[in-house]
Amino acid sequence: MSALNVSSFGTYLLGRARRGDMIILEYPSTYPMERFSWGVLIPALMGKRNVVVVDFFGIGDVMFRNYVRGISGGEYSKTLEMIKELKVIKVGPGGGSCGEVIDEIVPTYEPQSALKSYHSVINRLVNSPTKPDYMVTFGLAMYLRFGGDGAIRSLLTGLSTLPVEDWAWVHLVNRNALPDETMAIIEEVSSMIFELSGDEVTVKKGGEVFAADGRDGSTDRPAGKTLPREG
Repeated sequence: MSALNVSSFGTYLLGRARRGDMIILEYPSTYPMERFSWGVLIPALMGKRNVVVVDFFGIGDVMFRNYVRGISGGEYSKTLEMIKELKVIKVGPGGGSCGEVIDEIVPTYEPQSALKSYHSVINRLVNSPTKPDYMVTFGLAMYLRFGGDGAIRSLLTGLSTLPVEDWAWVHLVNRNALPDETMAIIEEVSSMIFELSGDEVTVKKGGEVFAADGRDGSTDRPAGKTLPREG
């Protein structure tokens, strides 16, 4: 991750994400997502903002534990302080070491049952004095993979029904775990799509042209532009 221009990515995402946006970060299964998510993305989102992690099957917790095993000293202490402010909603089994678990949900793949499961949780967050600015989802690809068509119908029903306009959703999606048809569906309903590969973060949807010096260029939004890298 040393080649990724972290400040440019954070500025880009924080400057353009709006409440109600659904943002997809696609990555291959071999990508070091534990370092990007816990070392780059979540610290950038938190700052003075409220962040809630939605963790399907404990994927986020596993990534967190993998990440902290590889850091030490000041970085380790800073990470432990950070997660004291992080709220976690567990969906299915898994640990809760990456923050304060505020709710637990049994995963379901039938749309009406899914709505009932999530509606009360969403309403509590909407009416909370510490309402989140960002919801970061780990393990969405596994939920969609395990649940097949029922899971994708539940996701689409939730997007069109639940009151999720008060924060931006950031979904981390392992694209190797999903068939192309499922990826196409979630890409179509997303506001912004980033693709992570090697040391590049490529804007696939919802991006703007970058000038050579890293400043914003045109206000047009073509796909396939790459964020500037260090060096």
